[in-house]
Amino acid sequence: MSRDWLDGFCPPEKQRFRFQNSPDGHTRLLEILQGMPDGLKVGFEVSGGQEWVIWRVLISMGLNTVQLPPAQINVELITCFMAFRSEAGRTLPDAKLQILWALTVHRAQMVEARKRLSAQISARRKQGVSAEPEDMDSSLKAFLESQISELE
Repeated sequence: MSRDWLDGFCPPEKQRFRFQNSPDGHTRLLEILQGMPDGLKVGFEVSGGQEWVIWRVLISMGLNTVQLPPAQINVELITCFMAFRSEAGRTLPDAKLQILWALTVHRAQMVEARKRLSAQISARRKQGVSAEPEDMDSSLKAFLESQISELE
């Protein structure tokens, strides 16, 4: 999976397919998967969050679906990997863990923004730049700190 594409490979027939990562592409993928034999296991490579929507749909269909570690590998290699390591892959976290993950990522982003802002404030002070942005910086820093505190 990627932001734009769903690439697939089905080993028995060596069938390859490529659909857009969109509602229409998801429908086309589901049509193919519904025609597969029972016991099907679907594996995919991490794609920066692009996989969450279709992952939930596949799970809701009762398909054993796992996320594999990113390795910049092609879909055929993922299929072969799954054939030899059937226990591999991460299952879809429950809703609470998904929320926790999102909050943790958001907190890390806020901490990074606060760090960059602090460095900019320090650099301006060392350079003797006008203090005019000080009030805006203070407000922004206070906002970031309150958001970090709330997330914690």
